[in-house]
Amino acid sequence: MKQHFLHRGSKILLGLSGSILLFLSSSLLADEKPNIVFVLVDDHAFEAVSVYGSYLKDYARTPTIDSLGDKGMRFDNFVCANSICSPSRASFITGQYSHINGVKDLNQEIKTTSPWLSEELKKGGYETLLVGKWHLQGEIRGFDKHMTVKGQGQYFDPTFYGSEGTWKRKGYSTDVYTDIALDWLKQRDESKPFYLALQFKAPHHEYGHAPRYNNLLAGIEIPEPPTLYEDTHNSNSRLKSEFLAETRFHMTRSYNKGEPEGYYDRHVNDEAPNAMWEHDPSDDRDKIRVAYQHMIRKYIRCIQGNDDNLKRVIDYLESENLTEDTIVIYTSDQGYWLGQHGMYDKRLILETSIRMPFLIRYPKLIKPGTVNNSICVNVDLAPTLLDMVGLPIPDEMQGHSFAGMLSGEKEPSDWRTSSLYSYWSIGPKHLGIRTKRYTYLKINTHIELFDRLKDPAQISDLSSIPEYKTALAECEKELENQIQETAFAEADWPRN
Repeated sequence: MKQHFLHRGSKILLGLSGSILLFLSSSLLADEKPNIVFVLVDDHAFEAVSVYGSYLKDYARTPTIDSLGDKGMRFDNFVCANSICSPSRASFITGQYSHINGVKDLNQEIKTTSPWLSEELKKGGYETLLVGKWHLQGEIRGFDKHMTVKGQGQYFDPTFYGSEGTWKRKGYSTDVYTDIALDWLKQRDESKPFYLALQFKAPHHEYGHAPRYNNLLAGIEIPEPPTLYEDTHNSNSRLKSEFLAETRFHMTRSYNKGEPEGYYDRHVNDEAPNAMWEHDPSDDRDKIRVAYQHMIRKYIRCIQGNDDNLKRVIDYLESENLTEDTIVIYTSDQGYWLGQHGMYDKRLILETSIRMPFLIRYPKLIKPGTVNNSICVNVDLAPTLLDMVGLPIPDEMQGHSFAGMLSGEKEPSDWRTSSLYSYWSIGPKHLGIRTKRYTYLKINTHIELFDRLKDPAQISDLSSIPEYKTALAECEKELENQIQETAFAEADWPRN
């Protein structure tokens, strides 16, 4: 059932919980709609946002991103439904799962029948801009102006293509994307609300950063994740062992002999300021150690550009007295392994791959410093934003609006108790669910279960242990319910 927080007009709506929602200020319910700044970045792990309080909080400092949570709401159970760039972006745009919008893998095109958030906002009177990374094929819909890079784009001197022709710009990509966004904001039609989709390439591998960060954390040893040295190749989890058998996303080892074997071999010859530390090249554990230190230092240098450029946007809003009238969101298309299980990248249903940071500020609605622990999915964003600004939610959108929870309402009684996940790309194709405790997945007919309460690092598949018989049955039922609710035809299931 769709969740609706408010509609246009002056009526107070009843929440699904049955309680009357708090009456909002007249400006929210009037024709004057809030502006929206949606900052979508690539591969930003929630552990590398300091407000999440992880082992990296004193090293990956992100004061501007943190401020959105301090002055708004932080989400601690926000996940994607397919942890890879193009499909996650398509779900944000359409409010639909991959098997419905047609984007199951990289560089695919959204179905023409799918709704677009940007189109609905434009129909509702918004002036719209998309700038930065796109990573989808086909026509870009619903934006008055759009200038995007092809594929991954380049970290330096990016070339843009779109409604304004072809632009070649000098400089660091995150800086340049923000320059374009700020220029547009200064020239916008001030009689209309605006929707800005500012989409950074950073911190996608290879974590390119501006020279001004060359000395950040130089010579400092950064804490390691607890599973950095996990023997993943010999794991009892087929998901992990088969993934490494088919890819190169381990710190030092894989079986993809046609290319460098792992992160270490891809970067061992990097030069200063990102040269690897001295180490014993005959010692695999030592190679993992220096590969991780190389990766995490460069990654943190890269995300500093995201935080600093978000600050430029926030400062502009404040200088124009737009803070109170603007919804600001910072999130990532998915999570990212920062050495967990000895790996980097994402893709699998495991926690640090699918859980991402999501922070939102809107002073007229959200109480400062609040935290949401409900299971929210990237398909929920489009219906939530439409609900917040009083526009109709297309029936084709599968996500649910969490706008009521933003206002301080309790989680609706019929809110989801699990999130659906499906993956069709390289490595073992799989589908499954994530509850607040369990991660349950299927590779064809093979089943795995992780208990994140007893095994938060997700080291072992526990599906063969008798004490989990009831949990397995409950998770299977939950998966069947998700499949039915999302119209997931068996012919579309990921198969190996």
